[in-house]
Amino acid sequence: MARVGDLLAKLPLPSASGKAAARPPMGRFVLMGLPRSGTTYLMSLLHSHPEIFCTGEQFNPHAVVGLNGEDRSPEAVLTRDGDPVAHMHRVFAEAAASGAAQGGFKFMLGHNIEVFKALAEDPDLRIIHVWRENRLAQVASMLKAVHSKLWTQTRKDAAYVAQTIEGRPRQISQRWHEWATIDHLTAQLLQSLPQQVLTLEYTTLFGPDVPARLCDFLGVAPSPRMKSRLLKQGVNRVVDRFTTPGPIVHYFTQIGREDWLGEEI
Repeated sequence: MARVGDLLAKLPLPSASGKAAARPPMGRFVLMGLPRSGTTYLMSLLHSHPEIFCTGEQFNPHAVVGLNGEDRSPEAVLTRDGDPVAHMHRVFAEAAASGAAQGGFKFMLGHNIEVFKALAEDPDLRIIHVWRENRLAQVASMLKAVHSKLWTQTRKDAAYVAQTIEGRPRQISQRWHEWATIDHLTAQLLQSLPQQVLTLEYTTLFGPDVPARLCDFLGVAPSPRMKSRLLKQGVNRVVDRFTTPGPIVHYFTQIGREDWLGEEI
């Protein structure tokens, strides 16, 4: 089977004379991570660069998530799931057709094993792996998003930010151990692969040097237009995000993770 990089290189590009000319191969990347680790923020930051095309969760189990919304139709989901690797190639082809120098998509760990294996076997692909050290904050963010159905915000809403959530220590413990295990195994796998890999922890995503680091990694010039519109959705102190914080404080203090109770950023 032809490699996707070879296929993208054959896409025509109009020349100044109006004739088709060979297009330089578009660089390809994938942004991967777990829920509430900053992947959506980073996706929007990357896509704001004029030379970078970064689309959404193409392999979300419930929908094909693109830049302009999501397609939940049974036909779209079945077509994608019938040949997920071919769907990935179509995503890269769409990015190349846009004229981008770098094209990629957001891939949540656990969404599709066939795509994950295909990514690992593609040496020309660049991988951006995002993870979050404060697992209590990560699970709290997930619980709030599931309850409210509000996964991102682009406008300030102090009332929503201040809303608290219900959470039980054992429920949180089960989820964070699952996520920590997945991130640990993923990091080990990525170290063994030939691809170029950039690993970013959640709290570093908002630093002033991150746009330049991303541009350097993807081989594009920095752009002043590179900025995300997404806003923070929780109060600073993680323990203050819970309606009944007492059991949370006791449990995480007892297991030696009281550092997760304070401010994350």
